[in-house]
Amino acid sequence: MNSDTNADTIKSHDVRTGTANQTPQYTGTETHFIRIPTNINILVILVFINSLLLGIRNSGCLENGWLYSNFSFYFISSLKKTLNESKSYCMERGADLIIINDREEQDFAKKVSRGNEFWIGLTDSDEEGRWKWVDGSTLTSGFWGSGEPNGQRGENCVVSYPSGWYDYPCNDAFRWICDNKIF
Repeated sequence: MNSDTNADTIKSHDVRTGTANQTPQYTGTETHFIRIPTNINILVILVFINSLLLGIRNSGCLENGWLYSNFSFYFISSLKKTLNESKSYCMERGADLIIINDREEQDFAKKVSRGNEFWIGLTDSDEEGRWKWVDGSTLTSGFWGSGEPNGQRGENCVVSYPSGWYDYPCNDAFRWICDNKIF
């Protein structure tokens, strides 16, 4: 196509008609597609997720033992496992051991555990006395029981009791709570 030819002109030769450089003729029978903006698709998905979460929020419970609260799904175990086994259980399900950063979450965990002790995702295994959560963040404030943490007998992992947190050997077996945050 040379530069002074109209963009609608086709530079070719039709063997059947013997014509060249035909301008396409529009018959009005073309099909036009309307492309729905991606934003509308996202809005529809968000409305669906919101209605799903409202349904869960009303009941609080899910079929497979998970509980929904404050934009997180929680699994409260009834079995006892070591910290690493508990952590693996959570990770296989896209979650991690619970991280407790405030009084509200501490009270929630205490309530849903029904008075049972449970592992939380806090350890000083890497460096004695430097407590880190499973997500790598450093403990800023805690809910330690009286005289805790005391670091006796290689106690590098944390169990939450109704009376507070206590450090324990990571190979002891306790219940656990998984936390899968939505946002």
